[in-house]
Amino acid sequence: MIVSKNKKAYYKWAFLPCLILISLFSCESNEIKIANDSKSFEWSQISIDTLEITPSRASQLGFFQVKDSSIYFVDQAYGLVEEFMLNGESDGVKKRELDGPEELMGVSELIPSREGFVIRHDWVFYFYDQDWNFLRKSVLQFPSSVSYDEIMDNPKGDYIGMYELQNYNARTVELPDGDLLTKLDVEHPIFNAFISRAYYRDSRVLGKIDMLSGKVKEIKITRPASYEAFSFVPFHNKFDFDVTKTNLIYVTHEIDSLIYVYDQDWNLKESFGAAGKEMNTNYTQSQNLDVAFESNYFYASRKSEGFYKDIFVDEENELVFRTYRQGSDRQDLLDETYNPLRLQIFKRNKLLGDYSVPGKFKILGKVGVQYIADGFFDEQNEKQGFYILILN
Repeated sequence: MIVSKNKKAYYKWAFLPCLILISLFSCESNEIKIANDSKSFEWSQISIDTLEITPSRASQLGFFQVKDSSIYFVDQAYGLVEEFMLNGESDGVKKRELDGPEELMGVSELIPSREGFVIRHDWVFYFYDQDWNFLRKSVLQFPSSVSYDEIMDNPKGDYIGMYELQNYNARTVELPDGDLLTKLDVEHPIFNAFISRAYYRDSRVLGKIDMLSGKVKEIKITRPASYEAFSFVPFHNKFDFDVTKTNLIYVTHEIDSLIYVYDQDWNLKESFGAAGKEMNTNYTQSQNLDVAFESNYFYASRKSEGFYKDIFVDEENELVFRTYRQGSDRQDLLDETYNPLRLQIFKRNKLLGDYSVPGKFKILGKVGVQYIADGFFDEQNEKQGFYILILN
């Protein structure tokens, strides 16, 4: 049974970690001036420049990452990691799959670390120093303290052994204590987003990984009580998080306008937020496990419904950036990235601005006073690159 409050057929969740971007060397800057339409604001404008680049090889399938003053592009089809400067110039390919003793098989994530870099491919972590020398690797493990039969017959939210990585919009970061923190999800026959209320109340969303052994040693943070307002919303059980240098964890959930802040002991410290503008929150609700195997339900809900998306924290300047999709009633949208996207900016927990931004915009980091964002991709003209956000 699928129920939609506005009687439309919406759709299923699945895999969408398709990140994006890159090809074409150009130092030209295509500036987009976006007027602030918030009633309370500090900046009259933000500017978003696009910087096109030319990678060594370009499949037009990949993503960016920021570390220090460098921007790295990962071409996932070719298995390359290439470094770029802020002006768009390449500093060369730093890593390629099947090159070296570690036998790297691909790049699912590129994770900056104090040692240098961590590459995750599926469930394997590869560790490198600052010069990309291979150090070691570990395999992600979800150790269980109970039997397989217990997990299957009597699932509980604190059973580490029944979790797996959340691959949609995957994110892993290094914590100040050296461990890794990553997104989790559960795919269980009777403990899942489609048929189980216990899933929404008790399942954990973040896992702390021992960097040396690869073992998940803690699973923490449940979904907020706002999910109790719905029966089952399996197409919007996703979330995002960011971690500050002082070990505060900021979490945003797709159906909830609040941002939740946790301390290093996983205690809820505070929450704040603001509702997005003109969001379609008539979420498709389903209590049918068969829907899980029909990906068109997921994709249609991502195009038509509004939800909160990515978060980035600039702790030094007390700024929090969060994007959200408004939803659309257009039937001709190709995918989620055509669902209108907006950016909220908070300072000291107060909303300062709410701006329209390009459909794949995602802030990755900060270089000087400039914020670097993923998402510039022009498939028709074979152009790709990154955005530079400046607060004017």
